[in-house]
Amino acid sequence: MDFKKLAEAKREEAIEVLKKLVSFKSVLDEYKPNSDAPFGIEAKKALEFMLDMANKDGFKTKNVDNYAGHIEYGEGDELIGVLGHLDVVPVAGQNWTTDPFVADIRDGKLYARGSEDDKGPVVAAYFALKILKEQGVKLNKRVRMIVGCDEETGSRCLTHYFEHEEMPELGFSPDAEFPVIYGEKAMASYYLYLKEEDDVILDFASGSRLNILPAEAKMKLSVDLSNEFKPWLEENGFEGEYKDGYYYAYGKSCHAAMPENGINGIFILMEFLNDFHPTKISRYFHDYLTFDPHGNKLGIDVYDEDMKYLTENVGTVDFIDGALKVGINYRIPKDNYTDFMEEMFTKSFAGNANYRFELISKSEIHFVPRDSFLVETLFNAYRELSGDTVNEPFTIGGGTYAKFIKNCVAFGPALPGEPDVCHIADEYIDLDNFVNSIAIYMKAIYDLGK
Repeated sequence: MDFKKLAEAKREEAIEVLKKLVSFKSVLDEYKPNSDAPFGIEAKKALEFMLDMANKDGFKTKNVDNYAGHIEYGEGDELIGVLGHLDVVPVAGQNWTTDPFVADIRDGKLYARGSEDDKGPVVAAYFALKILKEQGVKLNKRVRMIVGCDEETGSRCLTHYFEHEEMPELGFSPDAEFPVIYGEKAMASYYLYLKEEDDVILDFASGSRLNILPAEAKMKLSVDLSNEFKPWLEENGFEGEYKDGYYYAYGKSCHAAMPENGINGIFILMEFLNDFHPTKISRYFHDYLTFDPHGNKLGIDVYDEDMKYLTENVGTVDFIDGALKVGINYRIPKDNYTDFMEEMFTKSFAGNANYRFELISKSEIHFVPRDSFLVETLFNAYRELSGDTVNEPFTIGGGTYAKFIKNCVAFGPALPGEPDVCHIADEYIDLDNFVNSIAIYMKAIYDLGK
């Protein structure tokens, strides 16, 4: 089969499906377990759209309580999983050029929230399976495309799904980068509760999710530093403003897995406060958190040859009852590391009874050997259809659905060297790459399913 030619023939049809899929505002507002729409009505609509389309195309489908669903093709005892998600991160606090839930095509790219993470890849994988079916390809294994609705906020969708459904023997998740990602760091997320004793900070707010570095932050103070703010911003190359009694910082958002690529608005405001009216909290941020993507200040920086550096993302700050609730997400290249991290948190508090931490979630490293059948098969499919003879499989700090299956990896769709546009304003997918990924996924599924 000419995989590229077959994919190109479906270009316009696949783009139309993606345009519809990104129109669903599938951002989690409130989790409602055991309801008809546990992750919200828009996530339910997105799931129903995918399953209805697959039904019409003649696939076997199943909706598992609107948590997740599957689309299946092929015969045999062995089950291959292709895992993608339909939920997206919020757009609040981001300056989009166009409506993030209306597909805007310009310069060969489709701009919309979820276009790259992960609705575009879901559509690409679906069309790979659809084309194989239309071509009458006989697979000796069942291929089950599993789509969930809660990947960005804990993956409760797949936890529920696998309580009721069969676990694949192997698979991939089209939710990261090519060539192949064979390892994902451990993760841990914490809330720090820092009590402000001197009442200088009257309000502070930033961020909505721990897996996004927040660009925007706002702060209200009991002291007037408004005259100092603009000159300080200009001197330090930051953006912000003072209005209606609040100090606003405007940084640069990015994915929490790569905080070195962003400018955290929280840090801008804390550094400003620490320069002109230091408080215990501003000093704590300065000494242990600000502009430190690898945890050096806390002494928790750790490196592994395969999994690379620890990353630290301060993703949220809320002001509650005179205390700051600070949400931090860590991507850790080492298992069983949280005990040491918590020792260092305790040490950083220096006996301050008004400071405490709370572990809210954690997961261990996910790793599939580089020389395994799965990694080699996917890598060869990518190399053959991309012509890339330079880049090699690697590991990441991001977390994907791959962690649910022991023998599963993340596979595309971003190409090596492309800018990371996930979780930021004006997220997009390059349409030529989108079509090429259909061909790559087709080849990969064909080779795995023979």
